[in-house]
Amino acid sequence: MRQLNVRNRERGIALIMALLALLLISAVGLGMIYMSSAETAINGNYKDTQVAFFAMRGGLEEMRDRLRTNAKNPLSKAPNVLTTTAMPGTPNSIIYLVNSSGAGDPVDPKTFLNNPYFDDEFCHEYFNGSGVAWVAPGTPCQAVGAPPFASIEPYIVSDDPHTGTASSLKYKWVRLTLKQNATSGNPLVPATWVDSTQAANAQVCWDATNLMERPSTAMGGAANCDLVTTNQVEPVYLVTSMAVTPSGSRRVGQYEVSAFNIAPPPAGLSLDGPTPNFGTPNSNNAGIDGTDQSGTPPAVPNGCTTNLGNQPAIGTDNAADAASVLSQTKRPANFTGSTPAITSQGPALTNWDTPAELNALVSEMSDVADVTCPSASPKCSSGTYGTVAAPQITYVNGDFSMSGGNSGAGVLVVTGTLTISGNMQFNGLILVIGAGNMVINGGGNGTIYGEVFVANTTGVGGALGSPSFSWNGGGKASVYYNSCWANIGNNLHYIVLASREEMY
Repeated sequence: MRQLNVRNRERGIALIMALLALLLISAVGLGMIYMSSAETAINGNYKDTQVAFFAMRGGLEEMRDRLRTNAKNPLSKAPNVLTTTAMPGTPNSIIYLVNSSGAGDPVDPKTFLNNPYFDDEFCHEYFNGSGVAWVAPGTPCQAVGAPPFASIEPYIVSDDPHTGTASSLKYKWVRLTLKQNATSGNPLVPATWVDSTQAANAQVCWDATNLMERPSTAMGGAANCDLVTTNQVEPVYLVTSMAVTPSGSRRVGQYEVSAFNIAPPPAGLSLDGPTPNFGTPNSNNAGIDGTDQSGTPPAVPNGCTTNLGNQPAIGTDNAADAASVLSQTKRPANFTGSTPAITSQGPALTNWDTPAELNALVSEMSDVADVTCPSASPKCSSGTYGTVAAPQITYVNGDFSMSGGNSGAGVLVVTGTLTISGNMQFNGLILVIGAGNMVINGGGNGTIYGEVFVANTTGVGGALGSPSFSWNGGGKASVYYNSCWANIGNNLHYIVLASREEMY
């Protein structure tokens, strides 16, 4: 009798198990390959968006840099740039830098149809008088939101060294406009404006004294920032940049920028603080002329036609201090300008009369200086501190000496004692703030075109101490007030007041 082997029913099970195991392993392998591909794609997309982001920032920085008067290729020298003070809606008031990647990559931000680089952010800014209706941020602007053609200057080519080639940075355009009161808010909701009590089209200025944006009309009713008589006021510009990579990543960002304003009240020499110590010059050839544009100053880069007329040769806090300086002066005829030539600057020094304000100014100067150094640094003993063609801001933390053969142009800030002697010449603004002590030694033909400001911020009880200015020896040494050179530092640097990225 034949017996049935129950194990025969399990024949082939090993093959099935092996196939199932292979299928499982294959699924795991395919999943890992998919995950790896997905990670690679995610990393690639992230890298591409970062390329777009930093390219956009590069565009913002190029425009900010080219606003400076001492930039390598400033906007003021660009062809066709007639003005940057008019509002959008007025001809010649919108400036674009364009950065193409080649002949097959035309960049035309004002054109809507079939244009990947259309400026679809403009309608989200409100410019009263431009004719472009405001659209709430969140979606790109359409053709009706295009920048007004009549307000756009001919495009300016980027300074990117690879512009016009495939190696160019991927920012495509950068737009420059002046900010109005309602530009960054909702034109229907005054509470979102810079100042709800002022008109929507009022030009916005940076009030460096109070560290805030304010419409020009709120500061004496001036039509624009250039007409505001208060010290340390400059226009606020909106800088907008778009970057698009070949893979399609897109980033749009914006700066609000303004020039660094450091113009003190006009005078040949300002002695800010109580009971100034003034050592009168021994030479009859030495003197200070407060008449604007007196002497034979070199021409200011990019031109300047400002002439403020007769200003004080020496300005002080009050009439008593002016009388004190006059009593210390042996040769009053050597000081000319306004009548009297040695007089109180009074309210004009309001924004310059506390140690806190002046020390804050010095701190800001150290942040934006082209050369920052202690007095012993080789950078401060090279003999040249900026040139007429390329003015600079030089910041010295400590005592400093300028002697025969030295020259400079721009702004010189010294926190210790400044000593000048010999045949030196400086064109610009000299700020001796801190120890508040300046000494001029004779024996040469030293000349300063611009202005000298001396303040002692080391007084007790939060008040200014007595400034000191000593003039020793013979020789011909002169200070000529010059408003153009005194204000040269106002456009050497532009600071970022706010930055944001437009997310849509």
